[in-house]
Amino acid sequence: MAANKKEIITKMEAMQNGNALIFRLGAVFGAGMAVVELNQAYPQKGQKKFLMRWGKEMEDTKKQVPLLSTDKAKSIAGWISDRAAEWVS
Repeated sequence: MAANKKEIITKMEAMQNGNALIFRLGAVFGAGMAVVELNQAYPQKGQKKFLMRWGKEMEDTKKQVPLLSTDKAKSIAGWISDRAAEWVS
């Protein structure tokens, strides 16, 4: 099922620590996986609320340095939905 920006934002804002949103990106956009999670270090000084990692396979993705970090779900949701993402979990 394709992930739309509004639905991603809603799920991001409802996330609890330890949970993650996982997406498979469309082949036209390089495929791979995107994982969105809450930053465990937030709200310490200089830390952002949401982190997004991108990689080719799930195990690789979890080890990546975050590609995006932000306090607002909108920017990460836009990046993911623009790449024809589908929900994995």
